[in-house]
Amino acid sequence: MADPTISATAHRTGRFGWAPEFALIGGGTLVMFLTMRGNYLLFHTLAELFSIVVATATFVIAWNTRHANQSQFLAFVGLSFPSVAVLDLLHTLSYKGMGVFPGDANLPTQLWIAARFVQAASFLAAPLLLPNARVAPGLVLGLHAALVTLILVLIFPLEAMPDCFIEGQGLTDFKIASEYAISGLVALACVALWTRRRYFEGGTFPLALAGFALLIVQEMTFTLYQDTHGLLNAFGHFIKIVSYYLLYRAIVVTALQNPYDTMFLRLCRSEQALRDHLGNAEAMVAARTAELRESEARWKALLDCSNDWFWATDSDGRFTEVSPRAREALGRPSFELIGRPPADLLDSARPPDDFAVFQDALREHRPFRRLSFPIATAVSTGCWLMFSGMPRFSADGVFLGFRGTASDITERRRAAEAARQKQTMAALGGLVGGLAHEINNLLQPVISLSDLALNRAGEDARLRTYLTAVRDSGMKARIIMRDVLAFARTEVAVSPPAAVGEAVRGAMELARPDLPPGIGVEVSIDDRLPAVTITATELSQILLNLIRNACDAMPTGGTLTLSACVVTLRDPEASRLEIAEGDYVRLTVADTGTGMDEATRQRVFEPFFTTKPVGLGTGLGLSVVYGIVRNGGGIVAVDSTVGRGTAVMIDMPMAKPADERAPANETTNEKKNEEDPAHGEHIGG
Repeated sequence: MADPTISATAHRTGRFGWAPEFALIGGGTLVMFLTMRGNYLLFHTLAELFSIVVATATFVIAWNTRHANQSQFLAFVGLSFPSVAVLDLLHTLSYKGMGVFPGDANLPTQLWIAARFVQAASFLAAPLLLPNARVAPGLVLGLHAALVTLILVLIFPLEAMPDCFIEGQGLTDFKIASEYAISGLVALACVALWTRRRYFEGGTFPLALAGFALLIVQEMTFTLYQDTHGLLNAFGHFIKIVSYYLLYRAIVVTALQNPYDTMFLRLCRSEQALRDHLGNAEAMVAARTAELRESEARWKALLDCSNDWFWATDSDGRFTEVSPRAREALGRPSFELIGRPPADLLDSARPPDDFAVFQDALREHRPFRRLSFPIATAVSTGCWLMFSGMPRFSADGVFLGFRGTASDITERRRAAEAARQKQTMAALGGLVGGLAHEINNLLQPVISLSDLALNRAGEDARLRTYLTAVRDSGMKARIIMRDVLAFARTEVAVSPPAAVGEAVRGAMELARPDLPPGIGVEVSIDDRLPAVTITATELSQILLNLIRNACDAMPTGGTLTLSACVVTLRDPEASRLEIAEGDYVRLTVADTGTGMDEATRQRVFEPFFTTKPVGLGTGLGLSVVYGIVRNGGGIVAVDSTVGRGTAVMIDMPMAKPADERAPANETTNEKKNEEDPAHGEHIGG
C-alpha cells in the first residue's frame, strides 16, 4: 500500500509543482557557471556560502524544535552543522585571493580537510543513533565547540596540522589520504543509513542517502586537482552544491512541509510496533502452519500404515478421490478411477455378493458398513473388497457425495473358504470313506466268485462273456473305491520325500504323448527346490490329474503352465488356513481355458462332482488330489474365472530330515501300484 505521507506530498506539489524549482536550479547552475568563468573567487565564495546557509538553516530548525523533535537524525545533523559551517566560513575567508588571512593555499586546504572530517563523522554518527538514542542538544553543541576549538588551535597557533597543499607541487600525500579516509567514513554512513531506512518517513531517506553519496564523489574529485582555481576544483564545488541541496531538500524543506513526518516519530514508532506485532502474529501463524503440516504428516503416516484405502465420490456417485494405496488391490493407478462410478470395479464373472445393497445405499444417500463384492483387477483374479461409507452434506443439507474406506479381504475370504471347504471335505470324507469301505467289502466276493465261476465255465462262450463282464465291472468299482478311500484317508503316510522338479519332469513325460495339438507347455521349476512330504508317486498322480483336467479345459488350444516356488506361511494367515506355520513349496498348474464360474469352483473337490458328460469322468480326479495334499499336511486352492482360465495352487510342506520315511514304505506303495496299474492311470476328473 502506498505511503500516505508520500501521497500527500505529491498532491501538494501539483501537476507542475516541480517545474519552477527545476527552472530555478537550472538558472542558478547557469549563473554559477558563468560566474566561475568570469571570477573564480566569487564563484567559490557563493558556493561555500550556499553550504553555510543550508547548514545554518538546518541548525536553526533543529535547535528551535529540540524540545518536541523526536527525530534523532534531524537533531544530531542539525546540531552538528554549526561546527561545519564555522570551518567552511574560515575556509572561504582564507581562500587564496580573499586577502583576509595571509599565506598561500595550504591554510584553506587544511580548513577544508578539517571541516570534511567533522562532517563525515557527524554523518556516520547520525544514523547510528536511530532509533532509541536520545540527543542532548547542549552536549552535542559542547562537543562540537570543543572539537572546532581543538582544530583551530592545531592549525593557527600551534601550526601542528600537516601541510595539505604546497605551491608549485600541488596536493600532499596527507591531503589525498585524508580525502580517502573521509570517503570511507561517508561510505560507512551510507551503509548505516541504509540499514535504518525504515525509521525515515516521506522522501527524507532517498534524498539524505543521495546527499551522503555525493560527498564521496566530491572528495574523490578533490584528490585530483593541482590548481585551486582550476576546473577540477570547480567541479568538486558544483558537486558540493548539489550534495547540500539534497540535504536541504531532505531536512529543511521536508521538515517545513511535513513536520509531523520528520520530527514527531512517536507515531511512526507506534506504527513500527504494530508492524512488529503483525510480524509476531505472522510468526505464530507460521508456527501453527508448521504444526498443521506436522499433524498432516502424522495422519499421512497412519494412512500409509493402514490396510485400508480411502475414497470419495461426488453427488453423481463418481470417484473424486482415491488414495494411492488402492493400487495394491486394483493393480492399476488410483487416478484411473477418478470420474468413474463404483460399478466399474465389479467383476461381472463372479456372484455380486453385497453389490446390490451397496448400490442401494449410494442411491438412497444412507451410510453403510462392511459390504463386500468381487472386483475386476488387472493383475489377479478372485479379488474381493469390503466397503464402508458415509454420506456428506453441505450446511444447507445439499448432498455432496460419499466418503469412505475399502479393505482388501481377498486373503481373508480365501482362508475362510479354505476352512469351510476343509470342514466340508472332512465331513464328506467320513461319509464316503465308510461307504467305500462297505462297498469294497461287498465287491470282494463279486470279484472272487466271478473268477471261480470263470474257471468252471468250460467252453460256454456266452457264460464266459457274462462272467468276464461281471469281474471287470467289479475291478473298475474297486479302483473307484480305492480312489474314494484315498480321498477319505485321514492319517499321514510315512514315505520318502518327493523331489518336485523330478516329479514334474516325470509327469510331463507321461502326459506329453496324450497332449492335444495346439496346447503349449511352459515349465518354470527350479531343480534346487527342497523336497516335499508327499511321495513321488502321489505327486506324480496329482500332476497327471491336473494336467489332464487342464487339457480338457482347452479344447481349442491354449497354454499350460507349471511353476513352483517357496512360500512362508505365518500366523495369522496359517491359523486362518488351519495349517502349521512354516515353509511350503507352492506348485501351480494353470491353463488359459474356458474357466469355471464361482458355483462350480466351490464344488470341484467334492467326490463324484463333474461337469463332463456322462461316461467321460468319475468326478474323483480333484477329490484324489485334495485327499493326497491334505494327508500330506498341505492345502490346495483353485482360482478360476470364466473365459480367463484356471489356476490350481498346491502348498506342500517342505520335508525335514527327521520326517524322512523308510525306503521300505516307498517300495510297498510302489508295489501296490504295480499290482494295480490301473490305479495310477486313473487321471480323469
